[in-house]
Amino acid sequence: MNFFALFLFSAAASVEKSFAFATLGRSRSTAQKIFFVFTTNSNSRVRRFSRVSSDPSPIGTSSLNVDYNNLYESTAAYLTNVEDRPDQLQNFVNWVTILRVVLPSLGLAASAKVTYSAIAMVLANWIDDSGVFAVVAQDASQFIQNILTTSGLVFALLLGQTYYFMYQQQEAIYLALFAEVTMAKSLLEQIALVSQGRKELYSRMLFCMHTYVHEDLTQFTTADPAVMISAPPSDDPLEDILYLTSVGEPSIIYQTVRSLRQARAQRLGALQRKLPELHMPLLWTLFAIVLFTFPLLGAGSQTIGGSEILAVQSWYLSFLVFGMGLTIGVVNELQRPSLRGAYNAQLVLNVMATGLIEEIDLRLSGQIAMNAMDPSIDSDGSFDEDELFNL
Repeated sequence: MNFFALFLFSAAASVEKSFAFATLGRSRSTAQKIFFVFTTNSNSRVRRFSRVSSDPSPIGTSSLNVDYNNLYESTAAYLTNVEDRPDQLQNFVNWVTILRVVLPSLGLAASAKVTYSAIAMVLANWIDDSGVFAVVAQDASQFIQNILTTSGLVFALLLGQTYYFMYQQQEAIYLALFAEVTMAKSLLEQIALVSQGRKELYSRMLFCMHTYVHEDLTQFTTADPAVMISAPPSDDPLEDILYLTSVGEPSIIYQTVRSLRQARAQRLGALQRKLPELHMPLLWTLFAIVLFTFPLLGAGSQTIGGSEILAVQSWYLSFLVFGMGLTIGVVNELQRPSLRGAYNAQLVLNVMATGLIEEIDLRLSGQIAMNAMDPSIDSDGSFDEDELFNL
């Protein structure tokens, strides 16, 4: 079982490395001005804070679209009744991942338990040599053991490093999402300030923000990142905002749009599939090579313990197959960030974007009215703080 110890050692080393949170690669030198949005009543001006719910259902359920042709999603939807109970969205995606990872692992473990003894006996009948049986049973030359150790080491190294790489990608996705949503909120605040007194311009820029949020930021699982980044500027709502606010030279919100585009590029880059389709079949091939040495050893051990020893070994082999199958399944989930499941960051994005979407909708519907007495921006992009706080 040396290969199993090597596997656990490599996996533990990868987990230890992955839990060391990486800091942001570079700090932003541009200080962001803080803008305040005020609502007006007949007597006083009060600061408005919007409360954002942590329930991911407002966005998640509207675009859930359970694929009932998919066995795992249809089963998870039946177990959680997510169509009628939006609050079960988190349980739904958890069940999808559990079913997608555990069911194949259970199937592999059951197959190993059932077929191990038969395969070992077939190999024994094929060898049918007492001298070979003696060498295989005692493994006097340690040839089979060395093969098992070498193949197990290769499998453990490749699997452990793949997991570590996929965990880094998952962390990069979360960092990029937080940065992009923050910059999008900053841009929305600046749009409200630069377009004061120009309602038509205000409405057009709000519509551009609405398009950006609904057709870009929240399109987490439906669009290919490489296709989205290659879209022409004419289809870019952020480009439209710059065009609407610039006359001869870039407007004062150019830096915010630039930072938002950089955050968007980081998000798309983190979501882009990194590993080729061939990677997982290679892992499964190494997994099969490691397991194939066990029936050969069983063919030799049955000459000493009979068929009863094969029955005992089959149980241990099934436990091993189940554990290794779970590990590969988790890696397979991590390497597909756009796939619906517990390792997908869509639910976190739903919570982060809820407040942004609500404010855009309220501004478009006129429930947050633009007031002519709001602080105006000077030509250099600053505003008079004394005037602001004396209102």
